[in-house]
Amino acid sequence: MMPGMSMYFKSFASSSGGNCLALWTDRTAILIDCGLGSMKRTRQMLTAHNAAAPPVSAVLVSHLHSDHIGYYPLRVFEQLAVPVHVHAGSVEPLRQRHFNGYGFGELALEAYADSFSVGDLSVEPIAVSHSCPTFGFVIRCRAADRWIKAVIATDFNRPDDISGHLVDADFIFIESNHDLALLKQYYNPNSRYHMPNPKTAELLARARMQSKRAPAAVMLGHLSAQRNRPKIAIAEIENHFKQQALPLDFQLLAAPQKEASETVHISGEIA
Repeated sequence: MMPGMSMYFKSFASSSGGNCLALWTDRTAILIDCGLGSMKRTRQMLTAHNAAAPPVSAVLVSHLHSDHIGYYPLRVFEQLAVPVHVHAGSVEPLRQRHFNGYGFGELALEAYADSFSVGDLSVEPIAVSHSCPTFGFVIRCRAADRWIKAVIATDFNRPDDISGHLVDADFIFIESNHDLALLKQYYNPNSRYHMPNPKTAELLARARMQSKRAPAAVMLGHLSAQRNRPKIAIAEIENHFKQQALPLDFQLLAAPQKEASETVHISGEIA
């Protein structure tokens, strides 16, 4: 298998208490968000990552909420000279919100507005609707004769923002934040900025109907600790696919909230 033929994905944390996702090839590794609440926890995550993957080449920031980026992870990335990519419109708000008066004179802060590359990964930011400027990412790498495509999108509430990008994706990490019954029981007004299980199920079914092939895997993320359960979110997908007479012909997973997920291997080979 030639270098760059496969892509790999792992969630290290996925909840309102902190988010950190890793995606890599044989040569390049990136993090999508790092909202871990201490320098110690950030270093522990990087140690675990480096044991099985290339060192992190860059961090992509989806938005500025503290469960996605914060002062302490930024300190670690500055010390390790890891570039942090943030949307051009969020550079100054990042300084105001998370620098805490610290200079960060050595932090490699890179602004993105359009597509950009990190090693052998091509990154396309996708604007999504949330309570602040927020972006999902379509990330591609070149296989032997085609591009492998992964789509990462959490913290949004308008499916049409991302639906077209899910077509023919090889891997999808998608928010399935809350169960509607549990939301009634434990109401949170901020839930309106996130995807409920039924909308995520409809979004995935639509993507599968429009795709020529199934993804290798779909991982549900950013599940609410109080207003969702992995079994409930997965059952919602399974039931909706059954109602639509669609095959559930891909691996379906839910990201743990505070622990690392299994590593998903996304092969460039077409079955």
